[in-house]
Amino acid sequence: MNGNVPSSDLLVSTLSKGLGFGIIAFACIVKLPQILKIAKSRSASGLSMLSFELEQLALSVHATYGFILGLPFSAYGEAVVLILQNVFLLSQVYSFAKAPLWRPLLVAGAFGAALSCVSAGKVTPSMIKVAYDLNNFIVLAARMPQIWKNYQSKSTGQLSVTVYIANAVGCVARIFTSLQEGGGYAMVRGFLLGLVLNGTLVYQCIAYSGKKTQQKTAVGPKEL
Repeated sequence: MNGNVPSSDLLVSTLSKGLGFGIIAFACIVKLPQILKIAKSRSASGLSMLSFELEQLALSVHATYGFILGLPFSAYGEAVVLILQNVFLLSQVYSFAKAPLWRPLLVAGAFGAALSCVSAGKVTPSMIKVAYDLNNFIVLAARMPQIWKNYQSKSTGQLSVTVYIANAVGCVARIFTSLQEGGGYAMVRGFLLGLVLNGTLVYQCIAYSGKKTQQKTAVGPKEL
């Protein structure tokens, strides 16, 4: 470097890369508090099964968007890590909520079919861009059942506030890295929406702290 101060562009780029990989590293444990909370209580009370299923869809679209458009892994890698953790969380919810067998089979089949299409190169950049624009509605749909369920019962049950605080902080960081890594305004809009929704869940966890849910299990067969 010959004693020269690095340019501001280089510093911002380095910060973005470091922050991106830091988010991925943190994502490896972000859902662990929720997994442990369910395992300890052996209950998924207060959790919306539909929310976790839609979150899986939203994460899959996000990961596919980054992969198809050839973005740096630091720009979307946490989605891949969160997908794996969410699979385990879903298995817990299905088990403790005694979900009908068709439900996990349907989710697994849809996920497998989508993965096959991506692997076979049948998903084009134009297709995934449209899907990502629609992903904002999926993100909204993924969080609203849980938010509404919390509001109705005035309790967050086995919901882990730590997870949603981490999600909110991650959204703030991802707004910055998306702008730096070429993710485009579609990703920025998505993370802004995620920040609002995760912030709402954090507020509910704090507001309803200590209150018991009226239901003993997560919504199962009757939840659409």
